[in-house]
Amino acid sequence: MVRNSSFGAPIDRTQQHGSPALLMLLTLVIVGSFLGMVFLAEDHNTLILTLFLTIFAAVGVLLAFLFATGVLQFAGRAARNDMTKIIVDGATDGHLVVDREGRVLYANAAYQAFCGGMPGRLASLRPVERLFSGAPEVSEATYRLAQAAREGRSASETMRLVPALTGENPFGWYRVRVRPLQRVGEDSVLHWVVADVTRERERHENEFQELQEAISYLDHAPAGFLSARPEGKIVYINATLADWLDLDLAEIANRPLALDDIIAGGGAALLSSVQGVAGSVKTETIDLDFKRKHGQTLPVRLFHRVAFASDGTPGVSRTLVLNRSQGQDVSEGLRAAEVRFARFFNNSPLAIATLNTSGGIESSNARFAGLFNCAGPQAERSIAALVASADREKIEAAFKQALAGQGELDPVDAAFAGEAGRSGRFFFVPAEHAESKDEAALVYLIETTEEKRLQEQFFQSMKMNAIGQLAGGVAHDFNNHLQAIVGFADLLIGNYRATDPRYQDVMQIKHSSNRATSLVKQLLAFSRQQTLVPGTFDMGERLSELTNLLKRSIGPSVELEVRHGRDLWLIRADPAYFDNMIINLAVNARDAMPEGGKLVLRTQNITPEDCTTLPIEDLPAAEYVLLEASDTGTGMPPEIREKIFEPFFTTKDIGKGTGLGLSSVYGFVKQSNGFIGCTSELGKGTAFYIVLPRHLPLESEVAVDAARVATAVLPGAEDAKPALADLTGKGTILLVDDEDAVRNFGARALRSRGYTVLEAQSGVDALQQVEGRLDEIDLVVSDVVMPEMDGPSMLRELRAHKPDLKVIFVSGYAEEAFRKNLPENEQFDFLPKPFSLKQLIEAVKSLMAQG
Repeated sequence: MVRNSSFGAPIDRTQQHGSPALLMLLTLVIVGSFLGMVFLAEDHNTLILTLFLTIFAAVGVLLAFLFATGVLQFAGRAARNDMTKIIVDGATDGHLVVDREGRVLYANAAYQAFCGGMPGRLASLRPVERLFSGAPEVSEATYRLAQAAREGRSASETMRLVPALTGENPFGWYRVRVRPLQRVGEDSVLHWVVADVTRERERHENEFQELQEAISYLDHAPAGFLSARPEGKIVYINATLADWLDLDLAEIANRPLALDDIIAGGGAALLSSVQGVAGSVKTETIDLDFKRKHGQTLPVRLFHRVAFASDGTPGVSRTLVLNRSQGQDVSEGLRAAEVRFARFFNNSPLAIATLNTSGGIESSNARFAGLFNCAGPQAERSIAALVASADREKIEAAFKQALAGQGELDPVDAAFAGEAGRSGRFFFVPAEHAESKDEAALVYLIETTEEKRLQEQFFQSMKMNAIGQLAGGVAHDFNNHLQAIVGFADLLIGNYRATDPRYQDVMQIKHSSNRATSLVKQLLAFSRQQTLVPGTFDMGERLSELTNLLKRSIGPSVELEVRHGRDLWLIRADPAYFDNMIINLAVNARDAMPEGGKLVLRTQNITPEDCTTLPIEDLPAAEYVLLEASDTGTGMPPEIREKIFEPFFTTKDIGKGTGLGLSSVYGFVKQSNGFIGCTSELGKGTAFYIVLPRHLPLESEVAVDAARVATAVLPGAEDAKPALADLTGKGTILLVDDEDAVRNFGARALRSRGYTVLEAQSGVDALQQVEGRLDEIDLVVSDVVMPEMDGPSMLRELRAHKPDLKVIFVSGYAEEAFRKNLPENEQFDFLPKPFSLKQLIEAVKSLMAQG
């Protein structure tokens, strides 16, 4: 370092020195004044003396005022005694001040020492650019400093110079800084500072060397060491532990590890659950298994040390790891027993914890620690605090029984605190022969969250199936009654003119029966017993065709936005019922937005990997096409959302909804082998997610489906086919139905069109009537579900004697409900109840015309 004591005063050209010419002029003025007083007349002396004294007094007062206000300062010894200047003059760092032309204005003794010149000799000073020269790296740093000085910027560089500027050292380290200084009323100057940091660098290098030696010692210590952040990220692992785990330190540097990566059986939760008082340091001994790179386990004992901040948050942990594998302990038998116990305890599928007399958790295995977030003050780590407030009373009661030494306690089911939907089953056992007085009881815990969820799903499925069976049965019976009402209303209509008042009465009966028919269809849809005419189509194209109808359905206050997915896959479903589903969803969304809002319909292909992202429970991984309908309406609470697909459940006012819209959507989706889910939040809206399986059509299948849809008789569509010019016919028809009213209507309708009708009340009755006369029968019109013998069984008996016999089945159930009871490829026509007189005559006429 530079020593100033051997050098003289600094060079300071900023001081203002006296002017000899000005001094000579002032002397001549004073001498001339005295001579004037001598040679001039005596009466002028007084005037000259007064004028001279007045001028000097005025100048003195002016100078005193300027000095008092700080405008005038005197150079010399008083300026040199300024405290700031004294500090800079005696500084160990070299200070140099130059103007923009490079003239030296100030250089302290330390800088003169760096230059190696005589003190106070301006000629011996060298500027910084010349002082540092030599190796390329030094020249480059010097150039950067000079460039910054020219641009009026501050800059700093640290450089190594060979040899050193002072002393006999072979090299020296210097920190050089430059900054511009702005003087009041004058041009700016440049202030250079040169500091000798050789000893500082040597000290740092020594400390770094010592640190390297410590790390080397720690890396090759006979024990393992690791350090981890509170979230579990490992920040250091020594070479010994890495060798035990078959890990490469270079790989660890490129891919940081977490505690879960090296600790088996979820044991990392034990380390993160260590608790301590704010501002304290906690060390715990933990036995568990580490995971080697190739899957083998390594039993270890950890001395886990965690320091807690003043606010109670844990800091970076330090952990000493002892190898507990065979051959690492002199007490081999004891060691083996401890290792086996630790392994069984931590790898147990049961969550286990020991409780003290107040119910606090003393210790736990990895499974227990992983079930709960144990972060927080120690006082909160009690068994009662882990369960919901509604279940704490029974948990505390069971613990008190265990504390009293009672055995064979019944398990307690309780919900976990702070985690909606999670629950567990607690088993309390007294802690007999405990090593510590604080171990008062043991608790074993099995998480039942998934079990509860499956139970709820099973109960919900059973309930929906039961309601579906009930709805289907009710719908079938209703269809028989509606069939008679619809049929006889059609017969009555033919007896009156349109101007007859009785005609309007009959039309009102028919209108009401049609509304009842629509409700029954929705019940059948929910019970998945509706008659579908599936076709292969593009969901996006179908939505485009419905856009105008949807806009009229939802009204002008609701904005409709349709977002089409690209390259949508084909699906196979009934197009008419698909349209009805979309309209139902849109109308429900409209009703949920009484003040207006936005309805978004979005389509997208769903790959097997995407299935987990959809809010649909138990969705099998496969390829689907998604329809998402989301609105900005009022939303629904969870208790209502669970019931929306149940028939007749509605939140609308009486008379404004039947509660069958969403239930029919649910039934159609399920009957089409699809899945449906719903999310909703109060005040934010509702979204329905419907996925239908991707369909890969066979050759010409699309054209066949289109033709089938075009010619199919849809339920309730009386004018689906164009009216025939002649609906009369000839032939013998066997009419079989166990409902007298339905059979009477069918017989009267067919006979009125010229057909001969044989009536039968059941399948057995029909076989008896046609015995020996089967050749006379041209067509059989039969109900499906009948006592003694159903329609399919009767058909098998009749076809056994007359294979080409034509058959039309009528039923309130879907066609698929009984087709499985017939031999494969059995040919027949189907007419769903209730049907109109016209539909019955057209179906018979069409089939009879086929020859």
